Amino acid sequence: MNEQLVLDAVRNEKASSRQGILQKLFAVWFDAFVYNQIWEDPRVDLQALELHTDSRVLTISSGGCNALNYLVENPESITAVDLNRHHIFLINLKVAALKFLPTHEDFFAFFGYGKHANAVELYETFLVPNLDKKTRAFWESNSFTGRLVNGRRIDFFKSGGLYSHSRNGYFLRFFHKFSRLFGCRPEEMIKAKTLEEQEKLYAKYVEPFFNNFAIKAIGRLPVTLFGLGIPPQQYDELKKDLAEGKTIIDVYRERAKRLACDFPISENYFAWQAFARRYDTEGRIAVPEYLKSENYEALKAVAEKLRTKIGSATDEISQNPRNTFNRFVLLDAQDWMNAEAMTELWSAIAEKAESGSRIIFRTASAFSPVETNLPPVLRSKFLYEKELSASLFKQDRASIYGGFHLYILK
Repeated sequence: MNEQLVLDAVRNEKASSRQGILQKLFAVWFDAFVYNQIWEDPRVDLQALELHTDSRVLTISSGGCNALNYLVENPESITAVDLNRHHIFLINLKVAALKFLPTHEDFFAFFGYGKHANAVELYETFLVPNLDKKTRAFWESNSFTGRLVNGRRIDFFKSGGLYSHSRNGYFLRFFHKFSRLFGCRPEEMIKAKTLEEQEKLYAKYVEPFFNNFAIKAIGRLPVTLFGLGIPPQQYDELKKDLAEGKTIIDVYRERAKRLACDFPISENYFAWQAFARRYDTEGRIAVPEYLKSENYEALKAVAEKLRTKIGSATDEISQNPRNTFNRFVLLDAQDWMNAEAMTELWSAIAEKAESGSRIIFRTASAFSPVETNLPPVLRSKFLYEKELSASLFKQDRASIYGGFHLYILK
């Protein structure tokens, strides 16, 4: 069921075509726990969304971090949807842990360290009585091979930690080990104290990774990016940023350098996860806002405002009354869509959202597909904040996308 939902979302080509085959392979790959954390910077999102107590947010969940990060701003409501049930069951666990674990230290151990010596005992005592049946069944089961290797999914928190057990986690772990074969040490990046030191460490321990002949060969294959949750058509979008004489490896190199060098690494938790595969668990500065102790009690008090649902953003908008939502966070979903699917989504927003609603999303390339994929009459209903979008894009600490876009319903 989950695989079919993803395939429906990514299928833009005939099943027998090369692209159609890749899309099918991606749907199979994506029918799993893909993201251990979200890769969109909430600081940028919050500047664009301008949340207040009357804001009713619809967001694609992914790892669930940003839904909880938005909750710090105390909006009226947040609804997190995702085609991938694994992501919904992860955010369900996070919300239950926030509400019912005894202390912030327990909560931080689960989702800051990603592991806890007494994880199973805490889960059984405090979380099991407060989880719905489907979420509980998910965490107490696993695929056949997964169970043989790691046991139940709840055992992730004691066997290697949450951040090692996902498609994204496996991808990063593989390339970290691979990079060491030719002298790269990406984990050295987190030792930098200044931006100048970051540039030096990048040149020494990360930059050579992109010069290796094996990486140049592997990096050109669309299936390589399945580990980052990038479907074939998004890979095609990524290639649109190629200037004459540049390769896809040059795009990866530029974005990795931006992640490594353009923002103070002392507070950039995206860089910590990419280069060290962990958060700043000692200083607790380079961690998401929802994990910080100063936000803990406030988040517990408003946790009931967050609800979750397996499904698509388009369906959630269409199936609810007018004015249910006035803030929309679409992550990189536009890159997954053809013109027909995009028109259906934006038509639903235009019909059901209130005037002034704010819509944000990211794209693999710099260009917004809304400018070409929507019918002119539908496109005219939205104001594109192009200059502000470009400014906010430059502030995005995650640095893995080519563009950030803000639209406002007129």
